[in-house]
Amino acid sequence: MQPSAQSPAVLDVAIVGAGPVGAALAARLAGTGLSYAVIEARESAAVDARTLALSHASRLFLERAAAWPAAVTPIESIHVSQKGGPGRTLITAREQGLPALGYALSYVDLQAALAARLQAAEIDVRYGARVAAIELGEHAVVRYARGGAMETITARLLVLADGGANAHLLPGIAFSEKDYGQTAVTAKVATDRPHGGRAYERFTNEGPAALLPLGSGYSLVWTAGPEEATRLKALDEASFLAQLQEHFGDRAGRFISAGTRAAFPLKLRTINETIARRTVLVGNAARTLHPIAGQGLNIGLRDAEALAGLLLSAGREEIGGAAMLEEYRDMRSRDSARGASFTDLLVSAFARRGPMVKWGRGLALTALDVLPPARRLLADRMIFGAPSR
Repeated sequence: MQPSAQSPAVLDVAIVGAGPVGAALAARLAGTGLSYAVIEARESAAVDARTLALSHASRLFLERAAAWPAAVTPIESIHVSQKGGPGRTLITAREQGLPALGYALSYVDLQAALAARLQAAEIDVRYGARVAAIELGEHAVVRYARGGAMETITARLLVLADGGANAHLLPGIAFSEKDYGQTAVTAKVATDRPHGGRAYERFTNEGPAALLPLGSGYSLVWTAGPEEATRLKALDEASFLAQLQEHFGDRAGRFISAGTRAAFPLKLRTINETIARRTVLVGNAARTLHPIAGQGLNIGLRDAEALAGLLLSAGREEIGGAAMLEEYRDMRSRDSARGASFTDLLVSAFARRGPMVKWGRGLALTALDVLPPARRLLADRMIFGAPSR
């Protein structure tokens, strides 16, 4: 039974944030008998121009939640190389025994699929609800402003899936931040040859440049310093394409068009603790990663999957209790920490300059290319995450 006007005074779960991770958790819990509601500060589902890369494991989870969008582009292979140096490797879905390594899709399409699922399941989603206070005791009590009035929601478990917006309301929660001094320039681009489902990760001294197959073209993420990113964003289309060609090379073909460009700064942000009394922090509320290797949202969806599994196996009185929260932390700490360390290592390793460093990176890429077991293990970790134990 989903919450309604006759909802119990104390819900099983209150989810703050209706972005992809919070909405996916809510969708997964539909029809399970748990009572829960979602509160979201925005007035409606988010609209965002970003392109997402979801792993095959994320697809399986969203299918179980009945929220897999139709408009996706399969990523059948990933070509990894470095500019101005030796070495390359190719990771393929066939070698992994999967239909695709991952899928590229728009943020808008994913949010639309999730919103449609929540509506079809008649899940209680309260938009325009801005959290004012959180009280943690026998239950979690959230006070929020909506429509000019203050309202309250009480639950056995509070899930913060709000990107960290309300973490400051929890005692003992603190973030650590590392500014990479980089900015990602994004755009939809097209080349003169079919992509064949291949993605590209190209490492340069200025930062990685990635192409994700999307529809008949690509979604580009070009990492540069802040001043260079501002310059690139301001170029006319012809100049931008010429510089992209020189920067990326011709492995994807000749670049023939580029859409509207956007830019956002790149930082690593991690939290000191993913649980508090009666509370779990998931997705970007727990960590924000560099987009290299596309791990951020996929780790967040694995958070939601693990939490959903615990909720579905717990007795009602166990929900939100210390034992359940500690089990969740133990399940997710290894994957979360390794995901953050892996992306940070990639950014740092490929930012170093010098011929010896470049040749060392080349040897590492070559080793991956000639050692299929190592390549398969790397791909498995990127797709399914680190094991919990």
